Amino acid sequence: MDVTSLMSVPLFIMEPFSMLQKMAEIMEYTQLLDDADKSDDQFERLALVAAFLVSPFGAAERTWKPFNPLLGETFELEGLGSNVCFMAEQVCEQPPVSRTRISLRRSGEVFSHVPPQAKVHNLVLGRTWVDSYGAFLVTNTATGDKVQLEFKQCGWFGAGQYEFDGHVMDAEGNAKFAMSGKWNSCVDMCACSPDGSPIADAPVRRLWTCAEKPAEDHYGCTHFAWHLNSTKYLSRPPLASDSRRRADRQALQERKMTEAAAEKQAIDTQQQQQHKEFEQRGEQWQACWFEPAPDMQVLPGEEPAEVVPLWRWNGKYSSARDGMPAGSDDWRDGVMGKGFATSQQLALKQ
Repeated sequence: MDVTSLMSVPLFIMEPFSMLQKMAEIMEYTQLLDDADKSDDQFERLALVAAFLVSPFGAAERTWKPFNPLLGETFELEGLGSNVCFMAEQVCEQPPVSRTRISLRRSGEVFSHVPPQAKVHNLVLGRTWVDSYGAFLVTNTATGDKVQLEFKQCGWFGAGQYEFDGHVMDAEGNAKFAMSGKWNSCVDMCACSPDGSPIADAPVRRLWTCAEKPAEDHYGCTHFAWHLNSTKYLSRPPLASDSRRRADRQALQERKMTEAAAEKQAIDTQQQQQHKEFEQRGEQWQACWFEPAPDMQVLPGEEPAEVVPLWRWNGKYSSARDGMPAGSDDWRDGVMGKGFATSQQLALKQ
């Protein structure tokens, strides 16, 4: 449970992104999925997918808290990689859990992912820092092949911090490749013996390197992350519910702390009032772009559907967006911090 959703937190510990935008940071490295889709080696494909799923940890060092998305809030990206698009919607408020499933176009393979644990140190006093440790698992649901990595827990004086190692294995447990690296910076792969032991002089291939984080940046973001707070990856005006339009987020980005606090309070109050109006009407809010999927298969390592309800993409977004006006030539000037309204809010006006 996200306890910060139950209380107001000070803005000086927050970053000018919503959690939906934070989720979208994984899209910085979609080239890894393009490479996996092109590979004829099933174990190389699996290793590349695993590297893609390690890549979000490059942003995990940031200890700033993103804004909690409002019910019905969305975030979208276009024009990434080989015609890759990203769409996220806040479909429920509790529990705040995300799932990841990847399907490759050419092979049709589906992969499931179970991440390691994360622990935040010195949350109240001292320098706050994040450690990720434990088992990291990626499974090819069609073949049973898997990547099993062990993220090492940071020891005294930083021993083992960020490090991980493990193997790409077939369904019988025979090792095909060894993988290692540091989850905040890189992923390497090399050939190994079936028992996992190293092969002398085997060449090491770097699969992923974390993008540069400019030293002068206050929040420690990559250039791509900052583009999420722009209209760079949009070809048309975003929905009114898009995170870019939040006035509190935009004010924080501009370091207008008093204004950001006032806007955040106004949005939170408005959201609470909308909940009450739905209750008074005896209605239940419906997500726009996803739908409950109680019949969806729960893969190994995932929480039961009774604990974390399942949702699937309903396919309505593309046709709905195609029917919306493209906007004037200067539409980009009216996006950042302007015109925000969740689908919940718009539904109440109907």
